[in-house]
Amino acid sequence: MMRGEMMQILKTNKFKRCVDGTVLKEYSVDEEVTRELLTYFGEFGTVKVLDNLKQPFFSFSKEEYFSIKGMVGDQTLYVRYHEEHMEESHELFTSMLEQWVPGNMVPNQIN
Repeated sequence: MMRGEMMQILKTNKFKRCVDGTVLKEYSVDEEVTRELLTYFGEFGTVKVLDNLKQPFFSFSKEEYFSIKGMVGDQTLYVRYHEEHMEESHELFTSMLEQWVPGNMVPNQIN
């Protein structure tokens, strides 16, 4: 990804409907997850990073809508959507990725 270009989903690898009413999707993206990206995600919800692992693990939560989990430095995102907000949650998730510009910590027109 060139500086100033949006992050893109390369492919959706898996889709699973869970018994708790959530939907889990696995996405491959065109850029590694960085701490800067996680700081940006923090503008939209709660981010936690477990640094005591060989490869730091992160989780992001936008309550009642969706959560994201993965590893810092990886290009795979595991997104769990609440089924009742699936469409709007997926739109917010993709907007977050599309509006992400490394070096620009101000979200572009997303609430």
